[in-house]
Amino acid sequence: MAAGASGPTMTFGRKRKTRSIWDDPDATEVVKIPLEQLHPNPFNPRFVYRDEDIDELTESIKAEGGVLQDLSVAEVAGFLEYWRARLAETQPEKLEELEDKLGSVPAGDYVTLIGHNRKLALARAGKTTAPCKVTNSKIPRARLLGLPENMRRIPLNPIEEALGFQGALDDGMLQAEVAAQTGCKQPHISRRIKLLRLPTEVQQAVMDGLAVTEAETLLDRLATPEQHLQAWRIMKKEGIKAAFAAARVLAPPAPTTSKPKAKPAPKAKQAPAVPSQKTNSPDEQAAEGAPAAETSPEETKPTGSQDDASQQPTAQTGPETQAEPEPDHNAETAQLRVQACRTVLELGVPSNPRETLRLLAPALLADRNKSAHEMAYEWLRSTTNPIGPDAPGADSYFAEVSASGDAKLTAHVALAVALAVAEQRAADASRTWDAQDRDYLAHLKSAVNYQPTDWELERLGGE
Repeated sequence: MAAGASGPTMTFGRKRKTRSIWDDPDATEVVKIPLEQLHPNPFNPRFVYRDEDIDELTESIKAEGGVLQDLSVAEVAGFLEYWRARLAETQPEKLEELEDKLGSVPAGDYVTLIGHNRKLALARAGKTTAPCKVTNSKIPRARLLGLPENMRRIPLNPIEEALGFQGALDDGMLQAEVAAQTGCKQPHISRRIKLLRLPTEVQQAVMDGLAVTEAETLLDRLATPEQHLQAWRIMKKEGIKAAFAAARVLAPPAPTTSKPKAKPAPKAKQAPAVPSQKTNSPDEQAAEGAPAAETSPEETKPTGSQDDASQQPTAQTGPETQAEPEPDHNAETAQLRVQACRTVLELGVPSNPRETLRLLAPALLADRNKSAHEMAYEWLRSTTNPIGPDAPGADSYFAEVSASGDAKLTAHVALAVALAVAEQRAADASRTWDAQDRDYLAHLKSAVNYQPTDWELERLGGE
């Protein structure tokens, strides 16, 4: 059959699988409506209107003698009637916002569903009216209608996009439906909506130009809005990337090394008892069947004396005689380093390969250490987002990682093993620290801003 109306190059006769929400099934003839009677869609996700964007559209209107596409509007009365009832059922907290924006608007005016940018440009071009189509059937989709022209003409910033997508979901649409209607891929929609988990100050930073990848790094590596805000303020103050700011937030606080307490001053010595003159107490002699020895008052010592305490292990001693336990610096600093290692693994493999190799090479040369592998496995699987396969034990876990062919995962797991090997060496109190330990602490410091304690610096030779 010859190519006809149903051919691939023809548009008429083509069947659509999904009816677009931008279609105008009830569109009336184009009418001229005064600009002062056109009010913004209260659900328009756009917050920022850049002068240069509106000026560019204004110049286009002047050159063409008008807009190339009519505005889509709805009657204010019908708009308020629908959305007052809708929000009262689903989002009563949004009613006040709706009333603030449209409650005092004359009922005979119109809501600009699509085309608010064009209305602004028409005003700058000196026009007093805009060509419009009244499409009341689009009122139920008012929360999504601001997306198409914004995404085609003057792109929304990421937060505005997120709010537009979220509004569509609030209206009961699925992400797949929003993707089909807007032409966006579903993962893009999901990532944009995720940005709304950020605190307001960080969302504003994204609107002002903070890269989405940086914002997503904060979301991926930090768990709470408080941490997101803290990291953003570090980024702003010190001009560093999100990954480093997140590491600062997650890093353990700089420890304060507990100094050994001064030993109490020695007490005045008392005259020691003469062992050869020692006699058993009357009770002891009675128990042994011997007559009690007579003792002079001068030889009798009061109960609880220092000599008694030294000879009676079960006797209680006063606070002034109790020895202060020495702090276990080795265990304390090992705990801090382990926390730093966990943070390193949360952040992933550092971008500096040379720095990572300084840890990996000694680990490869060391004897296979089963306990180090067990330690690395526990670190990797107990992170906020467990890393690698959900294997039942360390042996099967490392076997699956080796067989996966995933270079990024393999490097991540290898880093965990290297850290575990280095930590077990450092935690061995019987050995003297060397260059490998120095590299280990240097890696923790550069990766997560770990600050060695005075005790650790002493083990490194006072550096």
